[in-house]
Amino acid sequence: MKNILLLIKKRLYIFVAIDFVIALIVGTNFDIGSIINIKTVSMLAVFMMLYPMLTGLAIEKVKKAGRNYKLISLTLFFAFFVASATAYMLSQTVFVDMPELALGIILVGAIPCSNMLIGWTGIADASVEDALVVAVIGLMLIPIISPIIVTYIGGPIIDINSMELGRNLTIFIFAPMVLGYFTRKTIISKKGISYFMDIKKYFPGVSASGILLIIFFSVAKVAPQVVENPMVFIQVAGGLSIYYFVQTVLAVGAAKIFKLNYGQGMILILGATASSQAISLAIAASMFGGLTVFALSFKPILQVAYIMFLIYYMGPKIKIFLGD
Repeated sequence: MKNILLLIKKRLYIFVAIDFVIALIVGTNFDIGSIINIKTVSMLAVFMMLYPMLTGLAIEKVKKAGRNYKLISLTLFFAFFVASATAYMLSQTVFVDMPELALGIILVGAIPCSNMLIGWTGIADASVEDALVVAVIGLMLIPIISPIIVTYIGGPIIDINSMELGRNLTIFIFAPMVLGYFTRKTIISKKGISYFMDIKKYFPGVSASGILLIIFFSVAKVAPQVVENPMVFIQVAGGLSIYYFVQTVLAVGAAKIFKLNYGQGMILILGATASSQAISLAIAASMFGGLTVFALSFKPILQVAYIMFLIYYMGPKIKIFLGD
């Protein structure tokens, strides 16, 4: 079981792709919604996604971490507001006649990346300390800023209950965060830090299993609608690709203008492009469903591939461009 969790963590995009295809096949042949209460499954999957993730996030380390205020404020500005502006542009062009997909891209822009930013930053050889501060502050700002953004730019497209959205985001984030904090402290006090660090490597696999669960049931539910209109795949893939490209270009330009070095610039670029898979999926599944969930279920496949391309292929070129 442990090896499976490590494999899921390492090859999540492959598991998502397989899960996606199986869900389409099952959903086309069976009425999943009449067999299983998808909202109940979604809520369980949300907890499964967020609790392990936030148990492994050492929030108390923020006060000891980096204090690069220019980088932190710039990254958060891009993660919330520039990303939302890009998403709004796409909702009015690529997805103008598809409100559910438009809402999906708006959620992508309004709910930035959280703890995954730390992992991507480490892979990119950038400052993990600064990434930790951005991730934690961003996570705490999501229940405050994201409902306002989603309601303001998504309200004219589809009916949104902003109070329910804010309440759900608060519950989804702070309940697992508090529970995760005390779980971490309890394990460390009883078993020691070495034991905690040993089991911590399995947490992302558990969170990823929750993502696979929610993707399967959500995609299976809309499978007949998607299979009948295969152009949805091209629209979602095209829209997300444009989103990543625009955000990358703007973030690289800002890094150059504000004279950030490569390590700082990569945090800004990753924070501007990568969005939270778990939290956006949780909100879509619990409040909206349909093609909104489909768009967000398709996103992990593209996002992982794009981030790998960004780090390994574009990274050296970005380093030269930033004069590092």
